Amino acid sequence: MVVTAAAVAAAGAAAVAANGFGLPDGDGGTPAHSALPPATAQVTRQTLLDTQTETGDLGYGDTTKVASRLSGTLTGLPVPGSTVKRGQAIFRIDNAPVVLLYGKLPAYRALSTGAEGGDVKQFEQNLSALGYDGFTVDDEYTASTASAVKQWQEDLGLTETGTVELGRVVYVAGAVRVDSYDAELGDAAQPGESVLSYTGSNRVVTVELDVEDQRLAKKGPR
Repeated sequence: MVVTAAAVAAAGAAAVAANGFGLPDGDGGTPAHSALPPATAQVTRQTLLDTQTETGDLGYGDTTKVASRLSGTLTGLPVPGSTVKRGQAIFRIDNAPVVLLYGKLPAYRALSTGAEGGDVKQFEQNLSALGYDGFTVDDEYTASTASAVKQWQEDLGLTETGTVELGRVVYVAGAVRVDSYDAELGDAAQPGESVLSYTGSNRVVTVELDVEDQRLAKKGPR
């Protein structure tokens, strides 16, 4: 009887151990703990977009007027729609060119030997960009600068003085597109009077947006 009791106890312990390892019980039930991994899904990285369709106008942007600083007769105008670049005539007074140059500082005085300042450096940067050399690009207008200016004046058909008279050059940010005339050939040009209007040379799209929608617009190409 003792041996039989021990055998029964051992059998009971084995059954408990079997159930503890997730084996089916005698009734055919499922394991208490599954060894399979949980269900998974691949995570992908995406960009969230917020878009809105608006109507815009394709053009060249706002217009800017160019006034003459010289007195005389208006004898030359570029064709509307044409592009004027650095070193080219934006118009002509008494058959002499008023030259387009690039820069932010408007011309406000004549430049000659001994002049110093940011306007001197801006002019010399343009002179160098046009291919003239023999001088140092800095804020001093030296005799070497004057020599280069004489060569520039000769190439333009101007009197070779070595001095850049006020009104001979017009500074703009870059190449411009002629939009319309504010004066006609043969008109008397007076200092301060507008001769023509221009825009930028690149096409732009102008869209009017409500304040709350302006976050959708970004400067530059898209």
